[in-house]
Amino acid sequence: MTKIDLDLKLLEELCEAFGPSGHEEEAQKVAKKHGQKYADEILHDGLGSVIFKKGSKGPKIMIAGHVDEIGFVITNIKKEGYLEFHQLGGWWDQTLLTQEVVIQSFKGEKLVGIIGAPPPHVLTPEMRGKVVTKDQMYIDIGCSSVADVKELGIRVGDPAVPLSSFRTMKRKRKEKKDEDSKDAKGETREVTLAVAKAFDDRIGVFIVLEALRRISENNIELPNTVFFCSTVQEEVGLRGAKTSAQMIEPDIGFALDVDISGDSPEVEGIVAKMGKGVSISAGDSSMIPNPKLRRFVLEIAEEKGIRYQPSFIKAGGTDAGQIHLAGMGAPSLYLGIPTRYIHSHHGMLDLSDVENAVQLLVEVLQKLDEKTVKSFTTL
Repeated sequence: MTKIDLDLKLLEELCEAFGPSGHEEEAQKVAKKHGQKYADEILHDGLGSVIFKKGSKGPKIMIAGHVDEIGFVITNIKKEGYLEFHQLGGWWDQTLLTQEVVIQSFKGEKLVGIIGAPPPHVLTPEMRGKVVTKDQMYIDIGCSSVADVKELGIRVGDPAVPLSSFRTMKRKRKEKKDEDSKDAKGETREVTLAVAKAFDDRIGVFIVLEALRRISENNIELPNTVFFCSTVQEEVGLRGAKTSAQMIEPDIGFALDVDISGDSPEVEGIVAKMGKGVSISAGDSSMIPNPKLRRFVLEIAEEKGIRYQPSFIKAGGTDAGQIHLAGMGAPSLYLGIPTRYIHSHHGMLDLSDVENAVQLLVEVLQKLDEKTVKSFTTL
């Protein structure tokens, strides 16, 4: 059983912070407050990414979790006082109706609204069978005119995020030692699950900060210079990773992000499962990982007894999609946390997977010396 040593107060603070793509300041302040205690130097790119530098020798290692979450932007105020919106990041229409959102006004104040939906009593049979698309939806903040909305300080361009609370829950789970075994017997273990908005990708930022904390508190000497990054605007095009990588010019890159969990009824063909360990990617639509680097990380996980699982995503990508193209190219790898219901108001993950990711990252960083890094690109 994996012993969990995570700062869950920090994770809660990160997840509940406001920070959709392009509006990450509040969430970045949380990350900076915690990371600056352990960094040798704090750097910033021009888009708002925060970078915690540790060390001053050897190869440059870039580790990125993106701080932005999916959200919305107000695009129109209707004469009846309802708000039209556009998505920031990818949303599935059917997850939205009647959900609450938090809008940050132009003046910085926050208001709660509801994505409106008609009651079933007034729906015709034809309406019941149709999917309501995002362009037909609106946010209700209880106003009845444009003037009422403006009185509250809401303007076109104001951002919004899901309203959702962080919580944990303990459950018992029976697991077979061999998934392919026909023997139904298995061991029962207690697991701690977490539920929140914004796991994509505050969980990546959290892992980055936890690795930085453990390296600092345990006085671990690294043979490299590590740039622990909280990047911005990943959900709209991996933008902060690009500008940060241009500044750092890393020799090696890692992206920490959620992974799709293939253990819910609606998901088929996904290898990674929640609670089976940190996922080590074999590729996605944005990047093919350096095979030698991936093998190196797999071997460390096996040597140290860190629980891991393979992963491959046919669609979608991570910050590693930009990091690996920096300069003349940087061997890169994506490490993931299998998460149910990503890109919705409520994600779910197993904290033991997070612990395994932190442990693996700390172990890997201790072994990335100059000779090892060069071996990944030497024929």
